[in-house]
Amino acid sequence: MDNFQRDGVMHIDTSVKLHKQKDTGIAYKIIGSEKHKGLAIHRKLKKELKRDLNTQEDYARLYAIGIFLIIKDDLDLFDTLIICEDESIVYVKEYLNLLFEENPDYFNKKVMSISELRKITGNKKLRSYADGVAKSYRKRALKYLGRQQEGIKLNPIKIDYKTIVSLWKEIDNKIKK
Repeated sequence: MDNFQRDGVMHIDTSVKLHKQKDTGIAYKIIGSEKHKGLAIHRKLKKELKRDLNTQEDYARLYAIGIFLIIKDDLDLFDTLIICEDESIVYVKEYLNLLFEENPDYFNKKVMSISELRKITGNKKLRSYADGVAKSYRKRALKYLGRQQEGIKLNPIKIDYKTIVSLWKEIDNKIKK
């Protein structure tokens, strides 16, 4: 139980599910530290992706792409990754495995859902440590820098249409192999 409440444990969560017609924040928080990072997907970008990629058919892939973008440079910060189940955890894990296919550091990590953690700890009311952080990214990451820095300092990842489409197609190509 204590192993999941120390440094080296990263929680990932969203604020506003991807299928909703609002901005969505995806963020991580490292337990026992002030380290966090996130991104915000504007509702207009979600609308374009839905139109061009049929993302409504596969929100788990979009969630995995967001997770990949925020953790890919920070794999040395954690040993255990706890993912909130805003989308199908089975597919999210599968897509993350494809995106990290050539990065052995990722495969040394333990990846589990918040539900699995609840079973292990016996705490049915356990919430993601990244919940409030994801909300901050959703509300402030798309604002100009001055407004972003009110409250906790954000470390936003810039995300755009081309990046998402590129990663979406990369997953497609790996699935077709």
